[in-house]
Amino acid sequence: SNPDNMELCMNFALEAGFMSEEEKAGAEKMLAAIKKGIKPPSCQGKEECDVYCSQEEHLEECITFAEAAGFMSAEDAAMARKTGGKGPGDCKGKEECDIYCNQEEHFEECIAFAEAAGFMSAEDAEMARKTGGKGPGDCKGEEECRAFCDNPDNQETCFNFAKEHGLISEEELRTIEEGKQELQNALSQAPQ
Repeated sequence: SNPDNMELCMNFALEAGFMSEEEKAGAEKMLAAIKKGIKPPSCQGKEECDVYCSQEEHLEECITFAEAAGFMSAEDAAMARKTGGKGPGDCKGKEECDIYCNQEEHFEECIAFAEAAGFMSAEDAEMARKTGGKGPGDCKGEEECRAFCDNPDNQETCFNFAKEHGLISEEELRTIEEGKQELQNALSQAPQ
């Protein structure tokens, strides 16, 4: 528990097989942060620290250290501060919350949480509800769906998806249909 001895103890634990490479990497991050003068949370070991850091009064202390030590990105730290360190279903961290929210039975809970926390606009939440959180070709997220629909092979799939989910206004739909009809007429009249 003495930071001056931590590196020696860490190497001993690794050589003796008491610590995995992954655990050593985490301990090295922690040691580097302590050497920079960043105070770690007042707990020892993963299990004790999980309990300690789940208590609201210790949240900021734990987030500050986790971010400074490189266990948490600035984005994840900001999200943890905003949500009290817990997501829908009390999930913790992006990976755990992604797993939780990718389960269909948690979809509405996750959309409502994201909207209430300000991670999603009301317009985006409504769009997610209309589409079930998935786009054409089961794409997820604006970037992935844009890439899918920018592929000419997928444009009809994307058009049909938008049409089925009411993402195109009636006026836009009529304009597109008229344009398709004009193109077909022009193609049928073109010399062969």
